[in-house]
Amino acid sequence: MKITEWNQRHVEYFPVGEGWRDLVEKMVEKVAKLSPDAYVTCCKEKFGGLRFYVDGCGEEAWKLVEEAEDESYKICEKCGTREDVTTEGGWLLTLCKTCRLEDMTREKV
Repeated sequence: MKITEWNQRHVEYFPVGEGWRDLVEKMVEKVAKLSPDAYVTCCKEKFGGLRFYVDGCGEEAWKLVEEAEDESYKICEKCGTREDVTTEGGWLLTLCKTCRLEDMTREKV
């Protein structure tokens, strides 16, 4: 899909954790200004970090994508906080202490 359509098409369904929504939406807006004809080919979580793939953008836009991917390791992918965030566990997720405890409690039930 064209990058200029991304934010309006992902209002209800967001392909990664809601905690990363603000990060992704801001990055998309910046990339769309630099490369409005670029296409998003994939957005996912992998090894605890954001992966965002775009075709047809320049080097400056790619740097914005890389910065957002790096920043994702500092933001809880569930709630969006930047406090007590770690990437650990068998299935790597970037979560704050509170969300990690909630996940561990839910797994035991």
